[in-house]
Amino acid sequence: MPDSHPAWPDPPAATGDPAVDALLQGLSALAGEPVSGQTAAYAVLHDGLLAELNTEPDVAAASGAPMPGGPRAGR
Repeated sequence: MPDSHPAWPDPPAATGDPAVDALLQGLSALAGEPVSGQTAAYAVLHDGLLAELNTEPDVAAASGAPMPGGPRAGR
């Protein structure tokens, strides 16, 4: 009888942001959880990513240097 559980996705690729990468590592723990138990984990992940998005950029980024994927300074 074939396994009725689909293969769990590979871990997410590194984003280059250590705080975001740390939050995303928590996704690997969901593989063994029933779907009914995953809601709380996704809520924690969402809140953590939202908090990280709302943090102030570091001094180097605030210096006016263009950020990857962002608008260029002076535009």
